[in-house]
Amino acid sequence: DREHDWSLVQVALTDITARKKAEAYLEYLGSHDALTKLCNRSFFADELNRLERKGPVPVTIIMADLNGLKAANDELGHAAGDSLLRRAGEVLNSIVDLPARAARIGGDEFAVILPNVEQAEGESLMKVILDLVAINNEFYTDLPLSLSMGIATSEPGERLEAVVKRADMAMLEAKREYYTQAANERRAQAG
Repeated sequence: DREHDWSLVQVALTDITARKKAEAYLEYLGSHDALTKLCNRSFFADELNRLERKGPVPVTIIMADLNGLKAANDELGHAAGDSLLRRAGEVLNSIVDLPARAARIGGDEFAVILPNVEQAEGESLMKVILDLVAINNEFYTDLPLSLSMGIATSEPGERLEAVVKRADMAMLEAKREYYTQAANERRAQAG
């Protein structure tokens, strides 16, 4: 019977801003790699499944692997290796815009998912990535950033897992070429 008399009403307020920020950060960590700020492997797998079910098609996948990470870790320490990984993340984050996604899917392995992108457009993006790596190396002269990359585009009815494998095989071939060329250069300098 006090509807007309607000003198006995109590109001309690609780600030949940910190909790909401913590929840948002945990949600972010569930789909992102903290070191590179790229999407993580779990997000990558979920995104491939979503694209396979709903499209759009074609889907072009770029697989990339960081060259020289083990040597950097062994010779200069893990902080140097982490720096290379962060720099690779910076490059990929700067060039990949939605609906495309870049992800760190392994220790030094990265993938770029390009929905509704043909092979030629994906190859152009690979060239831009390499140009950005060169620019990045101008600012970080102590340890060069280098990526080996491969690309594949889905064919009608092809599973995206097969596209990833084709792109990965192309990346492995580029990696072999990189290390063969590096070995030849070392021999030429020694001889």
